[in-house]
Amino acid sequence: MSKTTILLCGPPVSAIGGGPTHIKNMLAAPLNDRYRLVHFETGSRGRESPAKDERLFPMIFRIVTSPFALAWQILRLRPAVVHLNSAMNHKAFWRDLFYLLVSKLFGCKVVFQLHGGSLEELCAKPGMRRIVRKVFSMPDALVLLAKSERRDFKHIGITDGLLIIPNAVDVTLYGGANETEHNGMVCRMAFMGRLIRAKGMFEAMEAVRLLRTEKQFQNIELWIAGSGPAEDEIESWIHVNAMERGIKLVGTVYGKEKIDFLRGADIFVFPTFHTEGLPYVILESLAAGTPVIATKVGGIPDVVVDRVHGILIEAKNPQNIVDAVHELAQSEDRLRAMSKNCRAWAEQELGLEKLATRFGELYERVQA
Repeated sequence: MSKTTILLCGPPVSAIGGGPTHIKNMLAAPLNDRYRLVHFETGSRGRESPAKDERLFPMIFRIVTSPFALAWQILRLRPAVVHLNSAMNHKAFWRDLFYLLVSKLFGCKVVFQLHGGSLEELCAKPGMRRIVRKVFSMPDALVLLAKSERRDFKHIGITDGLLIIPNAVDVTLYGGANETEHNGMVCRMAFMGRLIRAKGMFEAMEAVRLLRTEKQFQNIELWIAGSGPAEDEIESWIHVNAMERGIKLVGTVYGKEKIDFLRGADIFVFPTFHTEGLPYVILESLAAGTPVIATKVGGIPDVVVDRVHGILIEAKNPQNIVDAVHELAQSEDRLRAMSKNCRAWAEQELGLEKLATRFGELYERVQA
């Protein structure tokens, strides 16, 4: 018996970012046991997502021809469902509207999944709220990452077809023989992500500077992994504040190196005030068993239970990070328990098997 075809539309898996990671996870998930997943590349081409290094003329050619290429793939493959992966920003909205219209024109069932962005900003221009409401009522299912996003959609009058399906990680990569118990100490903090101010790394660095003035934390370190436009500014801040011994820039990490980076940290700190969906780095930290200090942004509160998997804080205040470190350092047993809670939660709710089950049920529902 042949498998049902799902046309999975999203960014190239060769790029870096949350969107490409999601596509890779979908293709690697047990969904392939039940469905024939075919990846149709959308969006910019480059090392990052969205790309900063795509050349102008190839980009224009791609934009003009891509909807026609999708139409051809639909005619050729006859997919049961077209699964569009998008985001709540103007560029993605208008680009993916054409894919949505093509899919509906050919009578396809459409699952439209949104990965981060701000609905408020998308609707800010005059007349956009009505357009957004009309467009997002067209898919057969609208998949969001966070409960806060569902509240935002209901606020503008979109209630039908909304589902919450969080991102997932391959938790099996974080277990096995190398899994170790948390040492119960707070000596090394870690940050990982794109190096832009809105991710909160400057607040994290200032928190470490304050902590190192205290005898208990005079040797605490912050290791920062990632790359981005703020890298030079970070290096300058480290030099001006004489924090070379307290803050380490390790560059971008991948694969086993990334897993070891997260496991080697006592606490993962992510004080973002960016318009997040559900950052993969939070899921990866939970899978690694590293308790989290993070802000109440996007879908983070959906997966990090305060005082169970770490501590949730308000953004843009280094003292909040300092206070959270003080609290976590009070009890070695509590920190070890949090670490075990992180691993157990990731294995139970955030693995690829759970992702496959959720989308498998959704695909069956929209076809019924």
